[in-house]
Amino acid sequence: MRKIILTSILSIFTLTLLLAQERREPSPEMFERIKAEKISFFTSNLDLTPAEAQAFWPVYNEFEKKRFEIQRQIHRFERMSDEEYAKLTEPEIEKMTNNYIESFENEANLRKEYHLQFQKILPKKKVLLMYRTENEFRSHLIREYRKDHKTE
Repeated sequence: MRKIILTSILSIFTLTLLLAQERREPSPEMFERIKAEKISFFTSNLDLTPAEAQAFWPVYNEFEKKRFEIQRQIHRFERMSDEEYAKLTEPEIEKMTNNYIESFENEANLRKEYHLQFQKILPKKKVLLMYRTENEFRSHLIREYRKDHKTE
């Protein structure tokens, strides 16, 4: 009986750890699924012609890659553990706060740079619609996530 209880406790503990890791580190398959869904969502909402799509997607993907890297820097700071935070020295805090603000400036500059490129590829109305579609897609993902995790 003791072995069964111990095995059950270890199994639950292991499963909990695995689920916690899964939440922290999304799988490459999940990113690919989201990327495919995003392409479909954008293409239908923006009503891209084949020529527009061919010019748009390489530029947009490059933009997303650069923006993702900047946002990763921001999230590293935001997700810092309390223990790490408590150990920071004054110079480290100053450097981190400056880097944090610079990350937002870098993202704004990146958006300005790519805004000009998008306007060369798409009509201005579609560029504006693209920004709206980005927000709609983010909301769509949040709704899907909530729906999928409501049963857990």
